[in-house]
Amino acid sequence: MLNIAEIEKRLGAGWAVEYRPEVSSTNDVALALARGGAGPTLVVTDFQTAGRGRRGAAWTAPAGSSVLCSLLLRAAPRAVHELAILTGVGAAKGLQRLAPVRIKWPNDLMLHDRKVGGILVETTPDAVVIGVGINCAVPADAFPEELSARAGSLDTLIGRVVRREEVLRALVTGLTEALAAVEAGGIIKVLYDWNTLNWLRQRPVRVSGPFGVVDGDGLFLDGRTLKLHIFKDHGVVNMPLSSTVEAR
Repeated sequence: MLNIAEIEKRLGAGWAVEYRPEVSSTNDVALALARGGAGPTLVVTDFQTAGRGRRGAAWTAPAGSSVLCSLLLRAAPRAVHELAILTGVGAAKGLQRLAPVRIKWPNDLMLHDRKVGGILVETTPDAVVIGVGINCAVPADAFPEELSARAGSLDTLIGRVVRREEVLRALVTGLTEALAAVEAGGIIKVLYDWNTLNWLRQRPVRVSGPFGVVDGDGLFLDGRTLKLHIFKDHGVVNMPLSSTVEAR
């Protein structure tokens, strides 16, 4: 069982912690709390019966093997793609206290070319919910067959036992620092950090958007225009942030 007192200490004043051993998904709980008028809250669970990722993908993990949480923030929602950028940066920078985690657009968390976590951002008119799942001690045979070659777990990739409390502490610290930086007018610094952490910078990519499909040799985020730059044939093709990005 998670040490909730340790987590509460890390969050500090103004935050509530909602711990439930099992939920449908932590985002569902956080959204319900938002509708009920709750203030800043961290929702944590040991097991999700209906965890989900981006584009409706399922997120499954054996009970107690992963950090499964959602942060409820009381704020007017930003553009979804801006939220994707800053939450990805916050999570990756926080987890870099433990290992060299990087970001695969928009906010998959990668370690040694394996996906170890993901983020799902959902909004209401006056709240933002940031859902995060991080594989801490997931056995290799617990991953679905279609993910076994791409997914990984922190304990295996780092080579030691990884406590969920230390992962959650690093994660919450990184997310709150990134959000604070943006509120203080530091979005440019966050965008710079994204490119520093960009797992796809020098990898073959396929980007699908309103202007068609582009195959390139890497990806860069232009913080000035807020567009994706795809390196192609010694030049650059611009695509909007709403584009779908895949590694080739």
